Order: sequence, then C-alpha cells, then structure tokens
Amino acid sequence: MPDDCTKRVRNLYGWEIEEITPIFGTTLKYDRVRVHECTLWTDWIDRLGRRLKGLHPPGVFEHNAITLGNHCFFPVNLPENLLPPGDRMSFKHDWLIHELTHAWQYQHVGWQYIVKALVAQFREKEKAYDFEGENGLLKSRKKGKLFKQFNPEQQGNITQSYYDRKRRGLDVSAWEPYIDEIRIK
Repeated sequence: MPDDCTKRVRNLYGWEIEEITPIFGTTLKYDRVRVHECTLWTDWIDRLGRRLKGLHPPGVFEHNAITLGNHCFFPVNLPENLLPPGDRMSFKHDWLIHELTHAWQYQHVGWQYIVKALVAQFREKEKAYDFEGENGLLKSRKKGKLFKQFNPEQQGNITQSYYDRKRRGLDVSAWEPYIDEIRIK
C-alpha cells in the first residue's frame, strides 16, 4: 500500500451528498452507501480482468474502483473536501459519481447490474464504457433510447461526464434528459 494511503470505510461526506443530489435527487439512498478507501484488491481484480479479456495491462498510475451493492471500493483516498474544477485531483470526484451510479443501479435493479456490467466488459472490452459522447447521446435520444438501455458502465460514464462538464460550466443539454430519468426513477 502506498505510504500516503490511509485505509478507511466511511459514509458519504455532507459536501459529496450536496454535489451528487442534482444528479440522483432522492432516488439514491445516500445513508446506505459506504466508501472504502485504499482497498488495493480492486487494482488486482482489474489486472486479472484485463488479462482474461486480452487487454493491455494498466499503466502505473491507472487505478480501478469496484462497487458491490452499496459499497464503493477505491484503491486510493478520495479528497476530504470539494476541489475546484481543474485541480489535478478533482477527477476523483467524477470517479465517485461513476461508482455511485453503480450503487444507484443496485438500489433499483438489484445484483443484476453487476452481471450486466461484467457481460458488457467482456463482450465490448474497452468500448463497454463508450456512449459516444455528446453526439452519441443526441443520436440515442433521437432514436428514443432511454438511460436504462445503456449498459451499466455507459450509465456510469454518462453521469460522470455530466458531472464533470457541469462543474466546468460546459453545455450539458444532451445529458439532461438522461439525468432527468435518474432523478424521477
């Protein structure tokens, strides 16, 4: 374990709840979520999964988080305070949004979310996370595609990129119809 990593299990911080409420509204039971920090097994699982899928190994600074039910496991510590957009560590806020989407999935569809996520990862490999950005969302909406019709990893990346873009003051209009579906679930 890196020297600067402090293992801890915690509830969501109040500021985290404030940050994620515009995405999940009241459809995520925040009090049930636990964040586990400095759990290195998540990186080991990623390396094994990459090997099984025939993908390249992760880079030295690439990490993997895993959400099992209401428990989000990260191999690093997350910031204790809200960082400004553009801070070199603010990507961890976005990463948390992705993992909280999996907790939301669990709370709404049960354990099948993880089966669907694994199937997508093995079938589509690195493309499993790709929703084709803003243009992909616009095309999908024109075709009547709903949020629930994206695979679980794409759903995580949709919420993650929405949060990142919104924090940076960028246009999120292509994301809004999908985020609305989450809020009213």
